[in-house]
Amino acid sequence: MKKILAFSGSNYSQSIHNVLISTLSEKANLAQITTIDLTEFELPMYGIDVESNGVPAKAIQLKEIMNEHDALIIASPEHNGSMPAFLKNTIDWLSRIAEPGQSFFGGNKKPVLLLSASPGANGGATNLKNMAELMPWWGGDVKGVYSLGNYQDKFQDGEFNAETQEELKALMVSFENAL
Repeated sequence: MKKILAFSGSNYSQSIHNVLISTLSEKANLAQITTIDLTEFELPMYGIDVESNGVPAKAIQLKEIMNEHDALIIASPEHNGSMPAFLKNTIDWLSRIAEPGQSFFGGNKKPVLLLSASPGANGGATNLKNMAELMPWWGGDVKGVYSLGNYQDKFQDGEFNAETQEELKALMVSFENAL
């Protein structure tokens, strides 16, 4: 059974991306999903001066967890057309502990599913496009991208509507089959 690591790139405790990750994870049939909260690995703002004091233990721990998994699901908010500084900072630290000649997601291209959601119609699609273009450089092999716009219209009374539930189920089946 493949092991998938899922996390949100948001540091907001009430992030809609946490809900998206949780709902999608429930759809898995062929893989074991481990969901982590990146805020438990909060890191100082990356800089060469900060790095000269050593790589934080939390960054090393996160890298080890990533290495234990076969694939990643990343749900990222869009901040002004890009990923949030919180997620970018995490990626910057991970890139500093990669083995020479390796990408920081691991030695081989790690399958990745990218997700985003927003109250607006765009659903974070601009950021997902940017992240998908960067993934090969980081060591990711994008197997799917899902943008959920108009979140509040599709998530009510504590759950997604039937159409969105079916979309998420099909997305997870497609991702698991790609592994």
